[in-house]
Amino acid sequence: MDDTVRADAPLRATFCGPRHLTADEIADLHQTEFTSLTRFLLFQGATWNEAQDSAQDAFAELCRCMPAVSSPRAWLRTVAYRCWLKRPTHEEANEEIVHRTSPTTHSWQSPAEALELTSQQRYVAQLLIQLPPKQRAAMAWHLDGFTTKEIARELRTSPGAVLQNLSRARNTLKQALASPTSKFHVRRQV
Repeated sequence: MDDTVRADAPLRATFCGPRHLTADEIADLHQTEFTSLTRFLLFQGATWNEAQDSAQDAFAELCRCMPAVSSPRAWLRTVAYRCWLKRPTHEEANEEIVHRTSPTTHSWQSPAEALELTSQQRYVAQLLIQLPPKQRAAMAWHLDGFTTKEIARELRTSPGAVLQNLSRARNTLKQALASPTSKFHVRRQV
């Protein structure tokens, strides 16, 4: 796995250690991160409405508590994911995930969603939400530009476990893309 510096490195460099964010910094963070935070939750298996609500809940928690954070992007993803897990509608999510990803039943619920997610991203999301939870979580964090060490810290696991989950997820996704008969294959909708 390549842990090179990503395009968002300047944002990370701004936050060198735990500190409280100003209202302007939170507003800037909301402007730059809300869409990717929503996409992160979609990749985890949330519906469009659940993802937006949970992302907004995470920002509300950041404003309400004003915690000292060293990595605001990671903090937001962790809190948004926990908010999504606590949602009452999430209790039936495992059964609904398979149903929602069926090519005949899956529908993207918002015009904004169609603009924010390319057809390729929607296709990847359909494949990702069929992965086992640990593989899906590792891949969603990875797709958001986090390194193996950062993912391990946020998921409270070892870097080796993250690498193993990423490897297994990649293999499953490769099989899904290569084989139209794979149980993970989703008919590509363009």
